[in-house]
Amino acid sequence: MILDIKSPSTFIASVSTISKRSKSIVSTKLKIVAKDGFLYLTRRNKDSKWYENLLSNNYAEIEINGKKIKASAEEMLDDIEKEEVSAIKYTDERKNDNRFGFKLTLLDEVLR
Repeated sequence: MILDIKSPSTFIASVSTISKRSKSIVSTKLKIVAKDGFLYLTRRNKDSKWYENLLSNNYAEIEINGKKIKASAEEMLDDIEKEEVSAIKYTDERKNDNRFGFKLTLLDEVLR
């Protein structure tokens, strides 16, 4: 793996996507789940810019410890996988909420 990240775990990092409208890179801080060599981004609904951006273009960059890493995002459709990720992300009642999200595969290239 490109980075030494404990699995399973969560952390906050800057996630950059390609804007659906302007086609420029836009960034936001998100709570990320690391599990079995993949990174996961989830939320309660699909009503966010980053979610719409990843639906339109699966390219993402994650900044971890000052390094930007390219990733390819695939929308999560498996309910069991979403439940497992939610149980890692939350320890309270939110872990039982229905979630939508993406599974990120890290690519080999570190940008900086």
